[in-house]
Parts: sequence; C-alpha cells; structure tokens
Amino acid sequence: MTYSITDPDDISIEKLEIALDKSGTFRLRIKEYVHELTGEELVAEMRDQLDVRGSVRAALLRKANKVILAGLKKGRLRLSDEAREEFDLNVLIWFADKCLKDEHRDYLKT
Repeated sequence: MTYSITDPDDISIEKLEIALDKSGTFRLRIKEYVHELTGEELVAEMRDQLDVRGSVRAALLRKANKVILAGLKKGRLRLSDEAREEFDLNVLIWFADKCLKDEHRDYLKT
C-alpha cells in the first residue's frame, strides 16, 4: 500500500479538500449509501492509522471492507444497534485509509 500522507502534521480537512457544513460534518457516498462523518473524527482516525504498523493497518482494512460490504448488502437500517455501530466505525476506518492514499475525492460526490 502506498500512502500519500505519512506525516500526522500534514493531515487537515483543508488539505484533503473536504468541505464541511456548519456543524463540521460532511457526507460521503459508497454505492447508493450516504454516510455522514465529522471532520474531527476523520482527522483523528487518520492520525491513529499512521501510528499503527502496516500489517495491523492492512488487517483492520480487510475487516472493515468485509463489515461494510455485509452492511451494505443487508442495509444499514436493518442492522442491530451493535452491528450499526460496528458498520459506522468501519466506514470511518475505510474512508480514513482512502484519504491517506489520496483516493477519497470520488466518494465525496453526493
């Protein structure tokens, strides 16, 4: 995996070119599903991922992909509260990885 951002000090919503609304949130689209995140939680997750070894990060990303695909297939609203929380966390993990790789812009089109 090649990451465009490797220094935690280089992470900012402005550098990622993500427009936040008045409440500090933005929306991303995964297939037909629209998810809302805050800029703060995204930046924090990106910094956390830079602190984790590459092999651990890759394992977390593989798990995140599986949880997201299963959640999209079933439908987020049909998930239990616990499964919905896991789905939301994994969307954050997955999208932070996309941002670190500078592959996030296509998902911001809502």
